[in-house]
Amino acid sequence: MPGSVAVLKTSLMQVGGQVNESSAYFHRLFWTFPSCIETFRHYKPLVSIDGTHLYDKYGSILMVAIAQDGNSNIIPIVLALAEGGNAESLSFFLSHLQRHVTPQPGILVISDRHNDIKAALEAPDSGWLPPSAYRTCIRHVAANFTLNFKGKDAKSF
Repeated sequence: MPGSVAVLKTSLMQVGGQVNESSAYFHRLFWTFPSCIETFRHYKPLVSIDGTHLYDKYGSILMVAIAQDGNSNIIPIVLALAEGGNAESLSFFLSHLQRHVTPQPGILVISDRHNDIKAALEAPDSGWLPPSAYRTCIRHVAANFTLNFKGKDAKSF
């Protein structure tokens, strides 16, 4: 699709301890579509990121970033496949997310408490430090909700 952003990273094969220049294997993939890039400009400056392990023989991970419009509808804006949920693959994902979809300052990033996500967001050269971006953990959002809304009805949602 014209305007789509797809970044494929490959690595060279090693055979017997020597690099084989003629062969490469899949390492990481980032992709987003022009409609996702355009609509995010009109959405809340809020991105929720998460990943799920694909239980294949390679130990891959599927990462996703979603955003929310003014009516609380959500849209996936970015997808990525990587070799695992480590700091390098998360940095790859987050750097391309910022470069291609969320370049504006003041983005709020919601994630879980995964240490590699925290490390990737807090790296000095990541571009995800305040005032460019702010991070909160979904566990803290839930804890604050529970403290401020003590009624049974509020907790049933």
